[in-house]
Amino acid sequence: MFGHTKTVKMPVLEKKHLYSVRAAYTNPVIGITGNLGKTSTLTMIEAILSSHGRVLRHENGCGNVKNNLRTLKQLSPEYDFALFELNYQRGNHFVELFHLIRPNIGIVTNLGDAHLNYLDQMIKVALEKTSLLKYLEEDGIAILNKDDELSFNIAQSLSTRNIILFGLNPHADFYATDIEQSGPNGIRFRLNNHFNLRLPIYSIQDLYNFLAAVACVSHLGFSLNEIVDTLQTRFELPSGRGKVIKIGSHYIIDESYLGTPRSLSKAARVLTTFAPYSDQLVLVVGDMYNTGINVEQHHLNMGYFLSALPINLLITVGEYARFIGKGFNMIKSNSKLCYSVNTINEVLQLFDHHLKDQGTIAVKGLGNVAMHRLVSYFKARNNGGAIN
Repeated sequence: MFGHTKTVKMPVLEKKHLYSVRAAYTNPVIGITGNLGKTSTLTMIEAILSSHGRVLRHENGCGNVKNNLRTLKQLSPEYDFALFELNYQRGNHFVELFHLIRPNIGIVTNLGDAHLNYLDQMIKVALEKTSLLKYLEEDGIAILNKDDELSFNIAQSLSTRNIILFGLNPHADFYATDIEQSGPNGIRFRLNNHFNLRLPIYSIQDLYNFLAAVACVSHLGFSLNEIVDTLQTRFELPSGRGKVIKIGSHYIIDESYLGTPRSLSKAARVLTTFAPYSDQLVLVVGDMYNTGINVEQHHLNMGYFLSALPINLLITVGEYARFIGKGFNMIKSNSKLCYSVNTINEVLQLFDHHLKDQGTIAVKGLGNVAMHRLVSYFKARNNGGAIN
């Protein structure tokens, strides 16, 4: 569960060694943190940078202290760029990691909405996350979301004045307008009132990720023409983070990476944009993480939120996800079905009975293994073969 990863205190000699490794590296070091979009943003950045040199980056979605330290140990002049993804963890290890990495460019994708009722806790966490920006190199760049209240307000207290802003606000340095979500056809929009683009991304959050990536690589000297060309022709979302797979007459939205209230809301909203292209919208969801106290109530509230969306079939998998189903059923509808199960086999059995021939299925928070089973099911179904 996020925020509870066990870490081991680093020996003093190892820490000194890593300081010297970082001090000897003079190429760009990019660090990213935030609530949503870290992996997708780095994937976009990597797609562009890799066309001009070697990129050091750890595995997707493994931004904990241990994996970042492993990546830091590999830092050497043979890499032209180094990318670090920093998942928030409570305690000194998280801030210590920033001190060791000392990025030239620090990106905060988003932090939260300042009006929420747990404001004090959010500000505390936000301040810890933006510790990344305190350890920027002297001439470092902070890249922040202008539309995110906490991020933008915290920016006012930073010592660095080298701040690049991205968002949907035309007063940002990099912004998007004329946005059109087209289901499986991705998102069309206008960048900085100049470039008309269509990208294989499906959520507004991923549009923010794109803008953060553009802000980063533009600072490194890449032209907007090159950035646009690369991301339109050589980029796709990473597995588990909203990638869309078409199998036969079905679209599968792979949001299988760990679910949080924000990321589940994102997955559900993306699913609704596929309504004009589908006879049925199906959401399969597992337990949520990062729900704090009152876990059952948070799941119940999420189900109530989902009940207002045009979802035809909801399948929950897991002990707490069952409460999502209870919240979903608070608003009765003859056109909506909801089932709560414990295994992927049970999900596949429900598909056999309730899945229509043309539809979109969003899968949230079930992990890689479950996603592989579901993809195999649809391939077999499409080929008329046996399903394992």
